[in-house]
Amino acid sequence: MYRPVTRGEIADALVHIRDLYRQIKPADEQESRAYERREVGIKDLLSNLPRTKEHPTLNMVDEVADMARLTNEGAHRLFGYNLAKIREYDLWLNGGRTHIVESYSFERDRLIDLPLEFASEEISGFSGILGDLVTRWQTGIPIRVLEEAGWLRPGIFFVHIGTEDSLGSSLPPGSLALVDPIAENERFHPNPRVIYLLQFGNGYRCSRCVVSRDKLQLLTSERTYLGPQNFDYPGAVRIVGRARMFALKLPLPGDALHHRRA
Repeated sequence: MYRPVTRGEIADALVHIRDLYRQIKPADEQESRAYERREVGIKDLLSNLPRTKEHPTLNMVDEVADMARLTNEGAHRLFGYNLAKIREYDLWLNGGRTHIVESYSFERDRLIDLPLEFASEEISGFSGILGDLVTRWQTGIPIRVLEEAGWLRPGIFFVHIGTEDSLGSSLPPGSLALVDPIAENERFHPNPRVIYLLQFGNGYRCSRCVVSRDKLQLLTSERTYLGPQNFDYPGAVRIVGRARMFALKLPLPGDALHHRRA
């Protein structure tokens, strides 16, 4: 997540950025002001760099990002920080428990594949594998377009299904699930065929469920019957949203595989 970077390397990168911008002639007054601000800012930063601490303040990183028009990830990488590595440490520390994960893409130019043509015009109720839903793909697309072309609906988020707390869950431990918010009416009349993200006092769980007489009952497909699992509703549990889809990296993690065999 952090690679020590010398002040000389930082200075060389700042000079390189400044020289690149010097090749571009400002198109208007706003660009001219930005040019002057960048020249002064980089000059001051180069002068003060020998006296700065080993790790910059977040304000300094944000200032460099704004001044040099860098992405958040790019500005941090300038000082030796790899923000994308945070996810690896997050899974290492918290992978055992189901939890909400950061979905922002720090590496904005990372190339991905996106659907180009679907097998059916109606995909909201589709149930099956992705290969049956998408018939044609577009490749080599920068991941930043996901926020520009309406790919993600407002309010959706992602959760990592824990490898230790998901025994009996409707989704495989270790998978990544997309959760879609639901209307208030559905919170009191959940569809028993739909997998929901449920929030308890001690964590999350993905499961099918029904609500009746102020009680929420989990519906499990496990072979071993553990008896009815009823909870006061909405006092002891909250329906957060629908788990619309999930992805799973193969092979399964060792601890997740152990739970599936248990």
